[in-house]
Amino acid sequence: MKPKTDKKYSLARVAAELGTSKTAVSFVVNGIAREKGISAALERRIQDFCKATGFRPNIHAQRMNSQYVKNVGVLIDRNTALDEETPFSDYNASKVIGGIAAAADSAGYRFSLQLYSEGMDNRKVFEWFKNKEIDGLIYYGFEMPSDWRKTFSENDFKVVGVSIDPAFGIPCVNIDNYQASLNLTAHLIRRGHRKFIYIGGGPKSWPAIERYRGFRDALQKENLEFSEEGDFYRADFVRDVAEQYIRERWMHGQLDADAIVCANDNMAVGVIRALTAAGCQIPEQIAVTGADNILLGQFITPPLTTFDYLPFEQGKAAFKLLHEHITKPKIPANILLKTSLLVRQSG
Repeated sequence: MKPKTDKKYSLARVAAELGTSKTAVSFVVNGIAREKGISAALERRIQDFCKATGFRPNIHAQRMNSQYVKNVGVLIDRNTALDEETPFSDYNASKVIGGIAAAADSAGYRFSLQLYSEGMDNRKVFEWFKNKEIDGLIYYGFEMPSDWRKTFSENDFKVVGVSIDPAFGIPCVNIDNYQASLNLTAHLIRRGHRKFIYIGGGPKSWPAIERYRGFRDALQKENLEFSEEGDFYRADFVRDVAEQYIRERWMHGQLDADAIVCANDNMAVGVIRALTAAGCQIPEQIAVTGADNILLGQFITPPLTTFDYLPFEQGKAAFKLLHEHITKPKIPANILLKTSLLVRQSG
């Protein structure tokens, strides 16, 4: 049949003129004819017809009419690692993304990624949903603005958070930061440490909040005193800030602790660097511990006592949770991963 090129073609018109089904035409134009059992002859006939008429499917319309687009959005805080050039250089962020990618690929999904910064235009994210470019969203590394959460809820957008406060009401994945930090501090106490300095993370970081709570409860259980005014310092997870703080305490003769507990490994590396420069023996004079189990912690001297943040596993679990949220009517339960203490030579 010779096609009439003055007509405006659609899937239905192409199918009618070729005497086949819309489904067969859709499979061919979307490049999945052979895996769907369409014969080579029919595939070639449809392709030739589409080429002759200049027919191309309206991808946006197809997307809007489909139940799932099999793509998820990933939103990462631009400032998730202040001492790295990009968040992708951060060990935890890259591992979380890797876990999402691996789980999505296994399920036949793709993912699209954007960077988040405080005060950014929320349309960049909401249009993902409204244009049906994604089925759902995973975010990591920041506290979601309250007006965003309200919009997600009102529009039934499917969203999952990684390492966020469960009280926000968004399905989330965490490790048991509280219990891990409590166990780590209890380990130091059993080894005879009594005078502590704590170097904390960001004020809105849920892992930082939970890790500090576990530390304080471990001290309270043993009736150990801790001066928050004098021995707590917030370095926002930044290695150089933690290093400079300990260096200044040593220079002013105020380094009287026998253990320094850091809210992440990155800061602990800075602390070890400062103590080494000051000639302190670790852990004989001062023990140092971190949290996260980044790769660098295994290779510094002395190797770092810590617990595992399980970022790859959190990423995989987040996709699994989001997929359940997308495909099932019931809101899924939060996931809390158990981690373990990794005792090395630093404490």
